Amino acid sequence: MRIRNLFIAFATIAVGVAFSLGARATDDRVAPPISPIVTPLVTPSVTQAPIATGHLYDRIAVVGASASDGFGVSVREDAPAIDSNPPVKKRTPTRLNLADVLRYAARPSTIDGASAMTTIIHHYASGFFFANPGPVGRSEIDRSLAINPTLVLGLDFLFWYVYGTVTADGKPMVTAPDRLANLDAGLAQLDRLVSAGIPLVIADIPDMHDAIGKMLSESQVPEVDALAPINARIAQWVKARPTVTIMPLSHILTALKSGGVIELAGRTWDPAELGELLQNDQLHPTFAGTVIIAAGLIDLARTNDASLTPPFEFKPKAIRERALAKSAAKKDSKPESPATAGSTTVR
Repeated sequence: MRIRNLFIAFATIAVGVAFSLGARATDDRVAPPISPIVTPLVTPSVTQAPIATGHLYDRIAVVGASASDGFGVSVREDAPAIDSNPPVKKRTPTRLNLADVLRYAARPSTIDGASAMTTIIHHYASGFFFANPGPVGRSEIDRSLAINPTLVLGLDFLFWYVYGTVTADGKPMVTAPDRLANLDAGLAQLDRLVSAGIPLVIADIPDMHDAIGKMLSESQVPEVDALAPINARIAQWVKARPTVTIMPLSHILTALKSGGVIELAGRTWDPAELGELLQNDQLHPTFAGTVIIAAGLIDLARTNDASLTPPFEFKPKAIRERALAKSAAKKDSKPESPATAGSTTVR
């Protein structure tokens, strides 16, 4: 499937529940027509501020729910040889979120002969978004605005304004009109970024019925025919906001499930080499799937400044090795506790 072409032909993941703070790293506009067209909802007027000053990749804020928070995503060292002597203890898996993947995919720049990281990446996504979308979503945007980001990535930010059983103001959410109306609460939060002139990449809403009974309950999932008006509403909102780009994640999710080769962000991704791209819960991406999605998000962000080359290299093997090396260094640098330092075994 040529996902790259689907970016030009728009339609709709949230990959996961949709798929802590500041981590340092160096780190075509899509709004084609969507069908069916629905009657526009009332949209508050938004004053578009100039784009935030600075390099597009200077300060990246990641907002959203559990897919962005790295639910179930980790890497670990290969198992030691069975006959290794002395036995080698296998390290604990290293958990990664979307911001971590971006951090380890970042390329350092050379300044005055020295290597330096030129991007700061902030992780504000929460796996508890589903429990209280109104306050959680507002808090994530508050924290993002506080650091004056030059780019915000909101992969699954809108997911729990449509899925789930509670609205942004804490009321029951049951019907399709409930979900469509509640979507506006999420878009209103994102408008705070638009008003500040901050480039933003979001995603449309996928059909996650396959996750019912695995990670989602039936009451949390919108009817299939409710998704078209919801995604039409998102597309309508994006079309009026030049600094916002949308990722057709529902199509990417279909590709992840198919197991076929994916073309995205200027390269080919082969599951035969990378392994599974979607977890068994049919909701969250694996480590390799997260790398692919991160690459797609950054590729879409380029529409805000095509003259800049993104300072990232999305090679899963290299990202994995850097993450493991960093984790090992942290563990090895921890001083022994008084209870274990210099202790002897009494038999």
